[in-house]
Amino acid sequence: MNESDENMTAYVRYRLEKAQEVYQAACVLYDASQWNSVINRLYYACFYSASALLLHRHVSAKSHSGVIGQFSEQIVRPGIVSIDEFRVYAKLLNWRSKGDYNDLFDFSKEDVDSMMEPTKHFIDKVASLIELE
Repeated sequence: MNESDENMTAYVRYRLEKAQEVYQAACVLYDASQWNSVINRLYYACFYSASALLLHRHVSAKSHSGVIGQFSEQIVRPGIVSIDEFRVYAKLLNWRSKGDYNDLFDFSKEDVDSMMEPTKHFIDKVASLIELE
Protein backbone atom coordinates (compact mmCIF):
# COMPACT_ATOMS: atom_id res chain seq x y z
CA MET A 1 0.00 0.00 0.00
CA ASN A 2 1.47 3.35 -0.99
CA GLU A 3 1.24 6.57 1.00
CA SER A 4 -1.68 7.86 -1.08
CA ASP A 5 -3.67 4.67 -0.39
CA GLU A 6 -2.81 4.89 3.31
CA ASN A 7 -4.00 8.51 3.41
CA MET A 8 -7.24 7.56 1.65
CA THR A 9 -7.81 4.65 4.04
CA ALA A 10 -7.25 6.98 7.01
CA TYR A 11 -9.67 9.52 5.57
CA VAL A 12 -12.33 6.86 4.92
CA ARG A 13 -11.91 5.59 8.48
CA TYR A 14 -12.18 9.16 9.78
CA ARG A 15 -15.45 9.69 7.91
CA LEU A 16 -16.89 6.43 9.28
CA GLU A 17 -15.88 7.40 12.82
CA LYS A 18 -17.43 10.83 12.29
CA ALA A 19 -20.68 9.16 11.19
CA GLN A 20 -20.77 7.15 14.43
CA GLU A 21 -19.88 10.21 16.49
CA VAL A 22 -22.66 12.38 15.09
CA TYR A 23 -25.16 9.50 15.39
CA GLN A 24 -24.26 9.32 19.10
CA ALA A 25 -24.74 13.10 19.31
CA ALA A 26 -28.20 12.60 17.78
CA CYS A 27 -28.98 10.14 20.57
CA VAL A 28 -27.97 12.68 23.21
CA LEU A 29 -30.07 15.36 21.53
CA TYR A 30 -32.96 12.88 21.31
CA ASP A 31 -32.83 12.47 25.09
CA ALA A 32 -33.05 16.28 25.35
CA SER A 33 -36.06 16.39 22.95
CA GLN A 34 -34.16 18.64 20.50
CA TRP A 35 -35.93 17.25 17.43
CA ASN A 36 -34.60 19.62 14.74
CA SER A 37 -31.05 19.12 15.98
CA VAL A 38 -31.52 15.34 15.99
CA ILE A 39 -32.58 15.47 12.33
CA ASN A 40 -29.53 17.60 11.53
CA ARG A 41 -27.18 15.10 13.20
CA LEU A 42 -28.90 12.10 11.57
CA TYR A 43 -28.44 13.73 8.17
CA TYR A 44 -24.75 14.31 8.83
CA ALA A 45 -24.32 10.70 9.98
CA CYS A 46 -25.64 9.58 6.58
CA PHE A 47 -23.59 12.19 4.74
CA TYR A 48 -20.33 11.12 6.40
CA SER A 49 -21.11 7.46 5.73
CA ALA A 50 -21.98 8.04 2.09
CA SER A 51 -18.92 10.21 1.50
CA ALA A 52 -16.72 7.52 3.12
CA LEU A 53 -17.99 4.87 0.71
CA LEU A 54 -17.53 7.17 -2.28
CA LEU A 55 -13.97 7.99 -1.20
CA HIS A 56 -13.30 4.30 -0.67
CA ARG A 57 -14.35 3.76 -4.29
CA HIS A 58 -12.31 6.75 -5.51
CA VAL A 59 -15.41 8.75 -6.47
CA SER A 60 -15.18 12.45 -5.72
CA ALA A 61 -17.97 14.88 -4.94
CA LYS A 62 -17.54 18.52 -3.97
CA SER A 63 -20.86 19.32 -2.29
CA HIS A 64 -23.69 17.79 -0.31
CA SER A 65 -25.81 17.49 -3.45
CA GLY A 66 -22.78 16.04 -5.25
CA VAL A 67 -22.37 13.33 -2.61
CA ILE A 68 -26.02 12.34 -2.74
CA GLY A 69 -26.01 12.41 -6.55
CA GLN A 70 -22.86 10.32 -6.87
CA PHE A 71 -24.11 7.91 -4.18
CA SER A 72 -27.33 7.47 -6.12
CA GLU A 73 -25.49 6.93 -9.40
CA GLN A 74 -22.57 4.79 -8.19
CA ILE A 75 -24.09 2.86 -5.28
CA VAL A 76 -27.89 2.78 -5.55
CA ARG A 77 -28.31 2.40 -9.32
CA PRO A 78 -26.16 -0.78 -9.43
CA GLY A 79 -28.12 -2.18 -6.47
CA ILE A 80 -25.33 -2.08 -3.87
CA VAL A 81 -27.64 -0.16 -1.52
CA SER A 82 -31.39 -0.51 -1.96
CA ILE A 83 -33.64 2.37 -2.96
CA ASP A 84 -35.42 2.09 0.40
CA GLU A 85 -32.12 2.37 2.28
CA PHE A 86 -31.13 5.34 0.13
CA ARG A 87 -34.47 7.08 0.76
CA VAL A 88 -33.48 7.52 4.41
CA TYR A 89 -30.50 9.65 3.36
CA ALA A 90 -32.49 11.55 0.73
CA LYS A 91 -35.33 12.25 3.16
CA LEU A 92 -32.92 13.47 5.82
CA LEU A 93 -31.29 15.84 3.31
CA ASN A 94 -34.70 17.38 2.64
CA TRP A 95 -35.67 17.44 6.32
CA ARG A 96 -32.35 18.95 7.42
CA SER A 97 -32.90 21.85 5.02
CA LYS A 98 -36.41 22.39 6.38
CA GLY A 99 -35.32 22.20 10.00
CA ASP A 100 -32.26 24.39 9.57
CA TYR A 101 -33.60 27.06 7.23
CA ASN A 102 -37.39 27.32 7.58
CA ASP A 103 -38.64 29.64 10.29
CA LEU A 104 -41.39 28.39 12.56
CA PHE A 105 -40.85 24.77 11.59
CA ASP A 106 -40.28 22.03 14.13
CA PHE A 107 -40.06 18.27 13.83
CA SER A 108 -41.98 16.07 16.21
CA LYS A 109 -40.82 13.14 18.29
CA GLU A 110 -42.75 10.88 15.89
CA ASP A 111 -40.83 12.30 12.90
CA VAL A 112 -37.55 11.63 14.64
CA ASP A 113 -38.61 8.18 15.85
CA SER A 114 -39.28 7.18 12.24
CA MET A 115 -35.66 7.97 11.29
CA MET A 116 -33.50 6.77 14.19
CA GLU A 117 -33.28 3.07 13.37
CA PRO A 118 -33.23 3.48 9.56
CA THR A 119 -30.31 5.91 9.93
CA LYS A 120 -28.41 3.47 12.14
CA HIS A 121 -29.05 0.75 9.56
CA PHE A 122 -27.76 3.00 6.76
CA ILE A 123 -24.54 3.76 8.67
CA ASP A 124 -23.98 0.10 9.50
CA LYS A 125 -24.71 -1.03 5.94
CA VAL A 126 -22.24 1.44 4.44
CA ALA A 127 -19.57 0.50 7.00
CA SER A 128 -20.04 -3.20 6.18
CA LEU A 129 -19.68 -2.47 2.45
CA ILE A 130 -16.36 -0.74 3.06
CA GLU A 131 -15.12 -3.64 5.22
CA LEU A 132 -16.07 -6.17 2.52
CA GLU A 133 -14.11 -4.46 -0.26
